[in-house]
Amino acid sequence: MIIKEILNRRSVREYQEKDVSKEDIDEIIKAGQFAPTASNNRAIEFIVIRDQQTKDKIFEIVSQEFVKEAPVLIISVSDTTQTNCPVQDLSVASENMFLQATALGLGTVWKNFEAEHTEEEKIKKLLGIPEQYKAINIIPVGYPKEKLIPHTDEDFNAQKIHQEKW
Repeated sequence: MIIKEILNRRSVREYQEKDVSKEDIDEIIKAGQFAPTASNNRAIEFIVIRDQQTKDKIFEIVSQEFVKEAPVLIISVSDTTQTNCPVQDLSVASENMFLQATALGLGTVWKNFEAEHTEEEKIKKLLGIPEQYKAINIIPVGYPKEKLIPHTDEDFNAQKIHQEKW
């Protein structure tokens, strides 16, 4: 049986003008910290952004409205001197965070950094992130503006499963 958070998790790009508690953000980050990492390196750290001016500056870099409208942004970073798998570690942590946010009635979306636009480097400079840290995305967090429709068994596609060979 699929856990309800997987069924209910959807990308949210429109948020209510309602604050998200520090306790809920801490629970989301805890889920990210408990994610598996290569060789259990635990090299991931988190930046929580609530300041509107900072969110506006991030919007100027990434050009996505939801980053300035979400009550909270979380940027996870991984110390590349402690792991050889920062992208994988950050990806798994992000998914844990998405599912925890869903369990708390909050919405999230993955806002990736566009390599050709040097978004990661601009964000690192803006936030004072040291050079050896890797960031791959921004996680906006907030209460969804609209009710989300959960996945159903009709969304499952058994034809995408291959046994032994393609």
